[in-house]
Amino acid sequence: MATAKAIFFLGVALLSCSFIGASRALETRRSLLLPILNNGPQIFDVTKFGAVADGETDNIDAFRAAWGAACKNSTTEAKVLIPEGTYRIAQTMFAGPCSSPKPITIEVIGTVIANTDPSEYVSPEWFTFEDIDGLVLTGTGVFDGQGAAMWPFNDCKRTKNDCAPLPASLKFNKVNNSMVTGITSLNSMQFHFHIHGCSNVSLSNLNITAPGNSPNTDGMHISSSYMINVSSSVIGTGDDCISIGHSTTNLTIHNITCGPGHGISVGSLGKRPEERSVNGVSVTNCTFVNTTNGARIKTWIGTVAAEVKNITYEGIIMKDVQNPVVIDQSYGSGLSIVPSTSVWKISDVHFRKIKGTTVSNIAVSLQCSTRNPCQGVEVADVDLAYVGPLNTTFLSSCLNAKAIFGGILNPPPC
Repeated sequence: MATAKAIFFLGVALLSCSFIGASRALETRRSLLLPILNNGPQIFDVTKFGAVADGETDNIDAFRAAWGAACKNSTTEAKVLIPEGTYRIAQTMFAGPCSSPKPITIEVIGTVIANTDPSEYVSPEWFTFEDIDGLVLTGTGVFDGQGAAMWPFNDCKRTKNDCAPLPASLKFNKVNNSMVTGITSLNSMQFHFHIHGCSNVSLSNLNITAPGNSPNTDGMHISSSYMINVSSSVIGTGDDCISIGHSTTNLTIHNITCGPGHGISVGSLGKRPEERSVNGVSVTNCTFVNTTNGARIKTWIGTVAAEVKNITYEGIIMKDVQNPVVIDQSYGSGLSIVPSTSVWKISDVHFRKIKGTTVSNIAVSLQCSTRNPCQGVEVADVDLAYVGPLNTTFLSSCLNAKAIFGGILNPPPC
């Protein structure tokens, strides 16, 4: 009888174990399927593809493999995850088109650092996103261009003819219907963000940082793009916080804190004959702190006629800015005020509700072309206090500018 009971309980135990094992296997399968069952993203973690977060290993193959798998995923939403840690990466590209039915998310939690050997870059980009319709780049992570090691190669003022363009940290080429949010870009080699040939892209809550003396480190350069929105970000660099290049239309910039840097500039434009018109730029509710310029439009003399039109700077706060309001159609001449013969035409420009302090005695400078005088330039409610050297006349300066002044005006109108 004892033997029979022992056999019975042994059978029950074995059956129970089999049920537990089956249950655990089912639970494992459920956990793997859960993102799909809940319509959540399928995660493509770069570490699962061999990435090593030691700050030394070149993770280019792992990053490319993770992106390739996510891009080819055709069953559900996909996310490429760059988790905590420091990942070194050489020049690379995440390219489409992708077969994923929904926008692909790249979530950056760790720090991605660039290689600093100039010979490793065959073109002036470090990390490129190209030919993608529907991209979300997000996270609390950092892209560190380690620019200090490269800036000596890009000091154009010092090296003159020996000045090759260095890589932009993050280039977006032909990226549409996309969003970038939360990312930090640190010490880019040249531009932090380069937006080219893109449409319907929103960039927000960015932290873009480089020393004030770092050369050509524009926070963001936008060209040949349509319906770009940049908002709620802090940008401090050694060049323009945002520069607006040729063939850009319907651009909105809102709630940006800029400084150090060279301001938010339309241009420079007209240096190259292939450059085309800029139409529809709105810069609102922005703050400039200790910048060399504020609201600026700049064109070269140029060889092919084009236009800058429908430009608004409104609701701007200046804090100890050197040149708060500037139109400069002699850019590249080396002289601050010189008669211009620029073939570019500037019209329908509005500088409204600008207040704060300036260290320049010429706070409003409108220097337009003798060939194409500026038309429809409005300066309204520009109320600035001069905090520069005493016993200096505080004034506006206009040349070939058909400007209309109104409201509170400090300095006085031309």
